[in-house]
Amino acid sequence: MLELQENGESMIFDSIELCIPRYYQSREKLFKNLMGKRIIDALLHMPLYTIEKKKTDQISKNDIGKIITTKVRINCIDINLHYSSPSIIYGKNGSEIIEIVLFNYPKKYIKSTYPIGQEIGISGKLTVSSSGSLQFINPEKFVISRINECSGLFNIYPLTNGLTQNAIYSVIKGAMAILEQEPIEEWLSEKLLKKNGFPSFKDALRNIHFPKAIINNPQYNPYLQRVVFDELLAEQVTMHFLNRRMQNGYTISDNRRYIEKLLELLPFPLTTSQNKVISEILRDLQSGFPMLRLLQGDVGSGKTIVALISALYVIESGFQCALLAPIEILARQHYQKIQKYFAQLGLSAELLTSNEKGKRRSQILDAVASGKVNLLIGTHAIITEKVVFHNLGLAIIDEQHRFGVNQRKQLVNKGITPHVLSMTATPIPRTMVMLLYGDIDVSAITEKPANRKEILTRSISMKRIPEIVERLKNIINSGQKVYWICPLIEDSEKLRYTCVTNRFEFLQKYFYDEVSMLHGKMKTSEKESIFENFKNGNCKILISTTVIEVGVDVPEATVMIIENAEKFGLSQLHQLRGRVGRGTQQSYCLLLFDENLSNVAKRRLQIICNSSDGFKIAEQDLKLRGGGDVIGVRQSGEKMYKTFDINKPELQEILPKFLDQISQISSNYDVNSELLEVFQKL
Repeated sequence: MLELQENGESMIFDSIELCIPRYYQSREKLFKNLMGKRIIDALLHMPLYTIEKKKTDQISKNDIGKIITTKVRINCIDINLHYSSPSIIYGKNGSEIIEIVLFNYPKKYIKSTYPIGQEIGISGKLTVSSSGSLQFINPEKFVISRINECSGLFNIYPLTNGLTQNAIYSVIKGAMAILEQEPIEEWLSEKLLKKNGFPSFKDALRNIHFPKAIINNPQYNPYLQRVVFDELLAEQVTMHFLNRRMQNGYTISDNRRYIEKLLELLPFPLTTSQNKVISEILRDLQSGFPMLRLLQGDVGSGKTIVALISALYVIESGFQCALLAPIEILARQHYQKIQKYFAQLGLSAELLTSNEKGKRRSQILDAVASGKVNLLIGTHAIITEKVVFHNLGLAIIDEQHRFGVNQRKQLVNKGITPHVLSMTATPIPRTMVMLLYGDIDVSAITEKPANRKEILTRSISMKRIPEIVERLKNIINSGQKVYWICPLIEDSEKLRYTCVTNRFEFLQKYFYDEVSMLHGKMKTSEKESIFENFKNGNCKILISTTVIEVGVDVPEATVMIIENAEKFGLSQLHQLRGRVGRGTQQSYCLLLFDENLSNVAKRRLQIICNSSDGFKIAEQDLKLRGGGDVIGVRQSGEKMYKTFDINKPELQEILPKFLDQISQISSNYDVNSELLEVFQKL
């Protein structure tokens, strides 16, 4: 296992700041947001793929399409004074005339960086210009002395605005230097390493970040497979240990007075599927052992009511409950819905987010600590140290994949042996759910409430937007509401998609103050106010990014318009569509697409139009996604794992084999406290 320092901590769990070069220190926040706050997070920032920069002294047409590192002597510069138009630098490489095309570069930079008469080094993809000359577009430029450093194999990493590949590489290089100094004892058995062809943990990270060969397919990459195995094992061992540690759970008495009253108050009957899941949960709560159950249900299937009934069952035995949500809009929505019923049942529910401050916050904390609050609903604020429960009996975690193991553990540790109910609306194929959550009991709600009508979904060319605008006038005049989703917040020269700000300005010309705009960069209070106005009917059309993707429930919203729908993944389109169709009126989802669709994009839109079953859609999504294909422009949410994307088809062959081994290991693993701590941190 990892040897620990005198303070009980390995250096790789220290701040990422230690491996950020001095000249990048001003961008520390960007590195932390992208990679994570610790050195180990930088080491687990996995590359998307590997490329080769071929070094050559004399380039030729045989090199077209390859990434070439070479020398060019600058002859002349044709600077275009219009910033949006390219400037062209002419040079020679041996006998070949070379064109270097630069987009969006300032005039002063070009003159100082490409001095006439001097020889420079460049690296980039070699193409052919319209005149037939060999050409580089926006290549990497460096001094001749660095030509060997700029050739060979290089990883391409996920980026964010303000960071370059060189910046990411420099941090990972520093992180690896620290890891090399760490004495690491292997935690996997020699038999297991040999069976899977695994390298050591350190050797795996070394070869992932500084590859000696291009292995972009995970099925043939033992180094990537090793860290994938470790991450899955870390999660499973931690979850198994938590479950094993809590051998004696609270036994909940079979008293259903609150549940019976709630069922009388509900304006709809429960579905057969909901009743089946509730029976499974109540049986767990009566068992005397701590429940650890995942509740999976498609969008609009009624998971919240199931969670509420579970909470009432626990509350009636004298215990408190907590409901953790990933975003404030969702937490507040849960509170408003649940408080309406709690008031009629004579129970107390409170909401705790970062917005509750001062005296109000102190009052909530005191009431929770004294046991006066039966159910505390909130965001990450409820897992902070100052929140102390009187007797937490049930922890409910909504959209559980958005929380790490440690965050879930922080909530569980608020009680002695509380029951845990995790929920997810992310459609994961049933076979993968059973494998990924092998140490957790899984329940699935497979049908929607009886009064829900099928959402009619159509794909429409963006050229028909004027026609759609005319039809919206009748829709909002009838009291219905509309979501209009755009993939970007602001206009981008690199990404030619519609942005929220531009669409808001366009629709304001037709609908005036009936239109509001919502996106992730707004302050929490501003987002809350805008969404409340939409719910209350003060505006009828909400222009938004995917920030409203999870859990938002407005029954009067009957139309979902998704612009540039071809840029989103199937699961995300399905989640967004699920924001409508929550009332009794017929609802519609319009997928607006650009004319130049790829075959994959056409198939994706066809699937979402022809199916409303989230599980079937997820199965199709897995088949459609290819390696390195980043589908969608997601501006909120987190990926499920650090080292791999579960949706990659190349991993579907590997994961079941690994998970089968891991389930056997985790149930028999000799987990001492030191190793468990390492796994939790990983």
